[in-house]
Amino acid sequence: MKQHDFEKYLRKNPAPVTAGGGARCFAVVPAYDEEAELPGTLKSVYAAAENAGERVAVICVVNEPAGTDNGSSLRTIRMIEKSFPQVQIIYLPGFTGGVGGARKAGMDSAVQTAGNVDELCRTVICSIDADTEISPEYFRKVIPFVRGNGGAATIGFRHRAGSDAVSQRAITEYERYLFRYVDKLKEASSPYAFFTIGSAFAVRGDAYVASGGMRVRQAGEDFYFLQAAAKRSKVVPLDEILVYPSPRVSSRVPFGTGPSVAELTAGGVLDELSDEAFEELGRLLTCAADENLKNPAAFRQNVSGRAEEFLLKENFFNVWEKILKNLPDDAGRRRKAFDDWFDGLKTLRFLHFADGRRRK
Repeated sequence: MKQHDFEKYLRKNPAPVTAGGGARCFAVVPAYDEEAELPGTLKSVYAAAENAGERVAVICVVNEPAGTDNGSSLRTIRMIEKSFPQVQIIYLPGFTGGVGGARKAGMDSAVQTAGNVDELCRTVICSIDADTEISPEYFRKVIPFVRGNGGAATIGFRHRAGSDAVSQRAITEYERYLFRYVDKLKEASSPYAFFTIGSAFAVRGDAYVASGGMRVRQAGEDFYFLQAAAKRSKVVPLDEILVYPSPRVSSRVPFGTGPSVAELTAGGVLDELSDEAFEELGRLLTCAADENLKNPAAFRQNVSGRAEEFLLKENFFNVWEKILKNLPDDAGRRRKAFDDWFDGLKTLRFLHFADGRRRK
């Protein structure tokens, strides 16, 4: 990354500079109506910071959605100021950006403190939720891993125990569901076979900026950001379990842990994609060999009828002809371009399409 690219990002994404005191690791914690959970989270963060080997700055983004009473936000701020005076607070009253916007405010603030590209490349930004606890080893393991690998890192997680047998069964089932999805993507050789958990990833500053920053969404911001990071740099899993999210029921976002656990607790089931859909994905990705990528007609001839139907629906063959015209004659560049086009979202859409066609 060049300095002018960094400065361009800063101009387009103004944010307050935190009193980081020279810190080059930042823990960003968005918090809305988290009076009960946040103290435990911050205690675990500071316990881990003691083992980091360098200063860790903590940014708590107290986001107060438009139209809500500010009582909880003000109590949260008073609690932080009294019990955790080292925390940098960003208060966003009347906020409309959802958790993605709150993450972005904190992460952009961390980026603002870097000053130049060299320092940006040393900066590690950790995404932690306000109802999540982390291991005392978290920063000691995460900081060198992210700096050494560049890009972003997903971090091993296990949800904390449920409050009773019903909630425990629900969170166990939800974790099985998550791990199966990623394991099946790995079996299919998808480059997007990684978890997208908002409380369990970290990113190097230059990769964060190159990826366009955090996405402003009510939910799914972690998915879309990590997808962009995989395209612009890379996403590397740190599998050691260092993150312990809450297993609680919640309806504040339209999908994710809270709604899924709520559905399971109420006796529902999660709609799982079939093994056959993942096998179809694997066959499609195998077909994306260079001899086919060089020749769209050959690609179309070699994919299955189901995959061809999906690719036609997505206008792939016309788009790919245009992409090829702008690529050098290089096998690696062609495959990278294909993986960028057939990204995590298209992968998910293909799986649902393949599964739906199978069920008809």
